[in-house]
Amino acid sequence: MLKTKSNFKEGLKQTTFAGQKILVVDDDDVSFFLVNEILSSYSVEITRANDGYEAMEFFKYKKNPFDLVIMDIRMPKMNGYEATKRIKELNPTIPVIALTAYAHYQGKADCLTAGCDEFIAKPFDIGFLLNTIQKHLN
Repeated sequence: MLKTKSNFKEGLKQTTFAGQKILVVDDDDVSFFLVNEILSSYSVEITRANDGYEAMEFFKYKKNPFDLVIMDIRMPKMNGYEATKRIKELNPTIPVIALTAYAHYQGKADCLTAGCDEFIAKPFDIGFLLNTIQKHLN
């Protein structure tokens, strides 16, 4: 059964994401717009970076520009592994969730080694994504 916007929210705990700042790093427009659509009803501030280099630049000049990062892995200029390593060097406490179609055992291991706090494979369960975000924002 396909989970709709109205029934996947029911599985979340009472805590909301309101006021949180989330950086979504993805070069694919469809993937970004899907995540943006899912999160848009939670009153969060969503910023997009089109590649890992752009994502890392946000952290170079400000220590805590975001509360959480959702990171794709395969991107131009700088991949998600390298971007995560660099972001974690600048801000070790920022939660990074890898959200990628690069979903095999070695890919997951590489994400975690790079510093990602969680790994979610595409296609993903919306409720699982929301619960994972909530886990790291609270």
